[in-house]
Amino acid sequence: MAADSPGSSKSGGEGSVKETIESILVAFILAFVFRAFVVEAFVIPTGSMGPTLMGAHMRFVCPDCGYHYEVNFPSKDGDGTDIPATTTLNADLTCPNCGFVSSYHNAIRPVYFGDRILVLKYRYLFRNPNRWDVVVFKSPYERNRDPTDPKYSDNYIKRLIAEPNEAVMVLDGDVYIGVAGEIDPLKLKIQRKPDYVQNASWRVVYDNDYLPQGKPRLRTWRQPWVIDGGSGWTGPRAAGDDAGTTGGDRIFRFANSTAAAAALTFDSEANTEAHPLTDWLAYNQSQPINLFPVSDLKLNCVYTRTSGSGPLRLQLTKRDDCFTAEITPNHVALIRTKVVRNNPLRVATQNEWKLEETVPELNGNAPTRVELENVDYRVTVRINGRAVLSTTEEQYAPDLKSLTAEFRQHSNYPSPDLVKPTVRIEASNQACTIEHLSLWRDIYYLNNGSRLDPTAREHAGPFWASPDNIMQLGPDEYFVMGDNSQVSLDARWWGAPVNLPAEGINVEAGRVPRGFMLGKAFFVYWPAGYRPLNLQFGIIPDFGDMRFIH
Repeated sequence: MAADSPGSSKSGGEGSVKETIESILVAFILAFVFRAFVVEAFVIPTGSMGPTLMGAHMRFVCPDCGYHYEVNFPSKDGDGTDIPATTTLNADLTCPNCGFVSSYHNAIRPVYFGDRILVLKYRYLFRNPNRWDVVVFKSPYERNRDPTDPKYSDNYIKRLIAEPNEAVMVLDGDVYIGVAGEIDPLKLKIQRKPDYVQNASWRVVYDNDYLPQGKPRLRTWRQPWVIDGGSGWTGPRAAGDDAGTTGGDRIFRFANSTAAAAALTFDSEANTEAHPLTDWLAYNQSQPINLFPVSDLKLNCVYTRTSGSGPLRLQLTKRDDCFTAEITPNHVALIRTKVVRNNPLRVATQNEWKLEETVPELNGNAPTRVELENVDYRVTVRINGRAVLSTTEEQYAPDLKSLTAEFRQHSNYPSPDLVKPTVRIEASNQACTIEHLSLWRDIYYLNNGSRLDPTAREHAGPFWASPDNIMQLGPDEYFVMGDNSQVSLDARWWGAPVNLPAEGINVEAGRVPRGFMLGKAFFVYWPAGYRPLNLQFGIIPDFGDMRFIH
């Protein structure tokens, strides 16, 4: 047969080689097209988004409570390319959970690369970026900028805070938005993060599942959940016990059949090394700190009622308001009261309002996850992950007049009049257990500083988006900030405008022009790889930390 002839075989071999080469060329072309228009990989260069997204960092485990945490490793050139495999550490590091201080002297520690992420480039070809997106863009800010020939070659990653034709203000850690041209801070509206963003924004205050085991320390660790009057509570190491004894099963128990209430209160002065209920972040331990009280909090626990019908109350205060989630069989109430000024642990008896909801899963004595959170001036009660009660803007909104007056009086440091919020758990007429008890705080965006661009000092002034310098965005202009607000060199700082006549781009300082947007970060595909045998590159990804970016 002709197919078996030597000539036919040779022709077939040449065809196979040709097809293989064509296939390889097509694959390369598709790969370049895919990279140019669809998805591209980037590495996180710095800690400005940490710990949401981590730049080069070191990892630690607290020797006492076992809590895992990361500490930023500053890159010398800022692009994440000068990361050594190890570093010699001479520092005292504090556990963000229990405050245990670990001393490292001439300690050789591994350094991990920043997270490697995938960016959807096509997304912004068909739709505009949205508030709260994590975006990658060409930075309008350059460290060694030549005003006569700007390169704009650095890729930055930040969270998009404000959109075109908006006025934006940062106040008391929160974001406020109005229509461009609005200069009255009292007319701006607070922006509440959607749940998928908020879930990525919590920072630990204290998680009782990581209970210290009694390691020697300069100051004896104290259980921060202390008995605040009444009787019936017992718990790990007996709540309020300062003896530092070991043991405990991480469960708080209550048993009292009377109507007299007894409470556990979170004592923020128990273990001050971790700076609880402030904007301190363990990730920034090499940076100077200027602590601001944070009252946007979430209180979590698993509650099991074994007998009795009395209420369990979870309480969070924020300034002059106290919010109580009252849990009874088949029922949840959310109550707002006013704080008594001379004693932040007490509240006035007159309710501002009370919201109520029937919750069938609270019948019986099955373990129930209960959450109370107050964040961005929205209070929510969740039962087993489901929001059963939540406030509206009419029920709860910021007092902008008081907040702006406070800012202007104490613009560069925390107000001495501010007190940390109060967190309490109260029970009566029942027997119950509280497990997996944890307390978390929200991101606190800072606005207390001045723009400082060494190459454009004539543009120095108060932070963009502060109450006295509300950012005004024009068409196709965006405002961005890093989640790690204490160290992020973001739009608040930038002092130089962007003027590229050939590209039709002319924007003032502090803005990201639409043409600089590269795409939306959506997935961490190579989370800070491990380096076997001290290789220069982390060739083994941390598979358990692969995640979508919110």
